[in-house]
Amino acid sequence: MLDLKIINGKIIDGSGKAAYAGDIGIMKDKIAAIGDLSEQESVKTVNANGNVVAPGFIDMHTHSDLSFKYDRQASSKLYSGVTTEVIGNCGIGVAPVREENRKLLIDYLGTRLIGSIPVNLELPWTSFSEYLSWFASNPPSINLAPLLGQGVVRIAVMGFAKGMPNAGELKDMQQVTDTAMSEGALGLSTGLVYLPGEYSSKEEIAELCKMMIPYRGIYCTHMRTESDGIMDAIDEALWIGGTGGVPVHISHLKLLSQNMLGKTDLVLERMEKAERSGIEVSYDIYPYTAGLTSLSACLPPWIFEGGVDKMIARLKDQSVRDRIRQEIAQGLPGWQNFVKSAGGWEKFFVSSVRSEENKKLEGKFITEIGEMQGKDPYDAAFDLLIAENGRVQMNYYAMAEEDVMTFLRQPRAMIGSDAMSLSTEGILSFGKPHPRAFGTPTRLLGRYVREKKVLSLEEAIRKMTSLPAQRLGLNSRGLIQEGYYADVVIFNPDTVEDRATYIDPKQHSRGIEAVIVNGQVILENGSQRKVFAGRILGR
Repeated sequence: MLDLKIINGKIIDGSGKAAYAGDIGIMKDKIAAIGDLSEQESVKTVNANGNVVAPGFIDMHTHSDLSFKYDRQASSKLYSGVTTEVIGNCGIGVAPVREENRKLLIDYLGTRLIGSIPVNLELPWTSFSEYLSWFASNPPSINLAPLLGQGVVRIAVMGFAKGMPNAGELKDMQQVTDTAMSEGALGLSTGLVYLPGEYSSKEEIAELCKMMIPYRGIYCTHMRTESDGIMDAIDEALWIGGTGGVPVHISHLKLLSQNMLGKTDLVLERMEKAERSGIEVSYDIYPYTAGLTSLSACLPPWIFEGGVDKMIARLKDQSVRDRIRQEIAQGLPGWQNFVKSAGGWEKFFVSSVRSEENKKLEGKFITEIGEMQGKDPYDAAFDLLIAENGRVQMNYYAMAEEDVMTFLRQPRAMIGSDAMSLSTEGILSFGKPHPRAFGTPTRLLGRYVREKKVLSLEEAIRKMTSLPAQRLGLNSRGLIQEGYYADVVIFNPDTVEDRATYIDPKQHSRGIEAVIVNGQVILENGSQRKVFAGRILGR
C-alpha cells in the first residue's frame, strides 16, 4: 500500500519535457510509482483535479539563514510552491563563528541579514556543522541547502580589517573553508559589494575556491558591481572561477545602471565566451524591476571599516557626511554606487525599520522623508541610519523589464527570490518587505509564463527544479521521477499568481493547491499544516 497517492494530475516533471497525464505514488519520502495507479491502494489520496503536478520549487538565492530560528513554518515561501531554499548567499551567513569576533558578526548581521526583525540576535553555535545540526534538530517546513559565506570566513579570521590577508591568515581561511565544505556546504558565496567582501581581492577568493575542488563545490557571487562596471565585475567572477577551478554562478543578475539598460547582449556574450573557454557559468534572477538592499550599502565601503559602531560614529561627523555626498555624486569607481546607479534618492523606498518611532517612515521614499523633516535626502538617510543603528532596509527602482525578460529566457537562468522567509503574522511580519519574499515563483508563472509568454510552462518549471538541483549537486531532487525524493507542488496554471505588491507585500500567492515536502503534505486546500518535514540538504 502506498502512503500517498496523487491522482488526476498533469505532470510536468522538471526536465523541460512536455506535460503528460498520470498519477504519482509515494512511499515514505520517495516517489515509488508514476502512471495509472487507479488500482493501487493508498493511505491518503490527493486529487490534483487536472492541475499541474511538478517538483517542488528550489529558491536558488535566499537569505533565510535565521528566519527559521524565529518561525519554522516558512509560510511566505510555502504558499508560493517552494520546498527548498538555498541559504548563505552574498557572502553573508551565520557560521562558523569565532568567539573573539562574535560581536562583530552579530552587529554586522543586524544590518545585512536580519535587518529590522525585532529580535536580540544570538548564535547558539560555533562551527558550520553545529549550525546545520541545530536546524536538523529544529527542522522547518521546507528544506535548506547551505552555502558558506566568504564574508563570514573573513570576519572569523580577520574581523573587519582592511587589506590583503597575510600568509597565515590566508591559510587559516582556507582551512575554515575546507572544514565547512567537509561538513556539508554546497559552495562558497561572496558579496563583493558589501564588507568585508569589498576588502577581498580576486586572488584571495580564488585560493578559497581551490579548497572546494574535491567537494565539487560552486562559486556563487554577488559581484563587485551591477552598475557601470558590470563587465569588469563579470570578468573578475569568471577569473576567480577559472583560477579556482570551480563553476561560477552569478547571483541575482541585473543591470542597475541607467547607462547599461538594454545592454543584455554584452553580458550574455561574455558568459558564452567563458563557457567556450571551459568555465561553467550560470546565474539566478528574480522577476521584478526593483531590488532591495540595506540603506548602509548605499554608502562608500570605507564607512564600515571597523564595524557598525564605527560607521555610526562616522556618520555623526559633518566632514564625513560631506565626503560621502561628494563621492556618491562623483560616482567614484571601485564600489557599487547604488544611489547614482539608480538615478538618485528618489528611487529609494524605506521597506522596514526596527524602532516604533520611525515606523511611520516605512513606505516612503528618502526624498519624501527629507521633505517631511526639512532636510536634504543625504541628511535624512544619515540620520535614519543613526537612529536605527544601521538597521534600515530599502527597495530601489532601477531595472528595465525588457532586460529582466531577456535574462529570464536564457537556458542558464535559474530563479531566486533574494529574500528571507517571512509571514503575514508574528515576528516575521515586520515592515513592508520586498514582494519577492511572497511571490517570486508565482509571479514567474503568472506574469511571465501565462500573461507575457516569455517562457513555456515546462521551461519555467525546469528553471525552478532540475536546473538548480543539478547545479547544486542535490542528488535525487528536482524531478518527478521514481526513486526521487517526494518534494511536489500542485498548482492551477490558469489562476496561479502573486498577490504581493510593493505597497501591500504581505499577501500569500493564489493558485498553489498543495505542497508536499519529503513525502509529507504541508499545504493542502489553501491551508498550511504544522508539519516540519524539512531537511538539511548538505553535500
